[in-house]
Amino acid sequence: MTDHPNDSAWCEISPVQISQNLRHTLDRLPAQTRLCAVIKADAYGHGIENVVPVLMAQGVRHIGISSNAEARAVRVAGFSGAILRLRTATPDEVESALGDDVEELVGSEEGLRAIRDRLGGRALPKLHISLNANGMSRDGLELSTQQGRRACGNILKLGAGRIVGLCTHFPSNHSDELAENIARFQQDIAWVFANSSLRRQDVLTHAGSTLTLASGCDPQVDMMRCGAILFGIAGPSAEFHPALTLKSQVISVGSYPKGSTIGYDRTAVLRRDRRLASVALGYANGYSRQLAQGAEVLIRGQNCPVMGAISMNTIVADVTELPEVAISDEVVAFGQQGGREIGSQTIERLSGTIMADLFSDWGQRNPRFICDRAAPNV
Repeated sequence: MTDHPNDSAWCEISPVQISQNLRHTLDRLPAQTRLCAVIKADAYGHGIENVVPVLMAQGVRHIGISSNAEARAVRVAGFSGAILRLRTATPDEVESALGDDVEELVGSEEGLRAIRDRLGGRALPKLHISLNANGMSRDGLELSTQQGRRACGNILKLGAGRIVGLCTHFPSNHSDELAENIARFQQDIAWVFANSSLRRQDVLTHAGSTLTLASGCDPQVDMMRCGAILFGIAGPSAEFHPALTLKSQVISVGSYPKGSTIGYDRTAVLRRDRRLASVALGYANGYSRQLAQGAEVLIRGQNCPVMGAISMNTIVADVTELPEVAISDEVVAFGQQGGREIGSQTIERLSGTIMADLFSDWGQRNPRFICDRAAPNV
């Protein structure tokens, strides 16, 4: 029986597991490199209110967000350190976030002028200059061009006294490309310091993500920005484990004869008599329609194939080999039950997307409940 009988589907979040993942992340950082904990998309669906206390307990002093709502939630959770927006913002967003002391990225002269105009005579927020460094080409200055260098010079003048960081985002974490991007970023940083009055000791340099950390390469910066690894998205690893479980319940059980079809468009046909369980889970809960091709769920600690199309609110599982299955039995669509697991590699392969996408979706679509379970501490 489930502990959450009033919810059709839900996510269980383990702060204990997040804490373990964070500890291992901090241990992996290069020497003298601090962590900016990225908790965009409501902490990858895990809930900012659930994650910030874990970060504070281990001394994390920088948090990366995207939206004003996330910044507000971080402050409400009691965080007093630096909040860095990890994208450029509109002037309205910047103005609205002043009360939460959000540090902003600036990657164009036009963007900074628009912010200054919006704020009038009020002080600019603390600013981090985003450098493209042969990178993502989305919101960074390209210093390889005369136009980019001129724009950077103007930003340095317009933002005088408020520039506290220089950053970039690596587009690839393959070892050869990563080494090239690191060298290019260091070159761009050197140009900025050589052509400004900024003092190195007053400026935070930051770059690198979970994938950079997992690569083992040192980006030679003051801070790395990592998010996915905190939630167990780190590739094959004995140290890092997911902190989210997706669950539902059996809502009906019935026996159907050979030749019966299952679900919309008759996508499955029974080759023999089978016992089927309906589960209160579907694409409205973020359970992708792609999962109709080979997915399984766990019921009473056993793997049960998902049959037929994924509906908006219901899936069907074959429970023929489990005659004891009953209404209200717990169903695990992702996670562990009874010593078995529906894991990340399987779900990514069948859904055609990445765990960061799935966690963000599941956690923001479904009710979240705290549990104290975690993988064995390693």
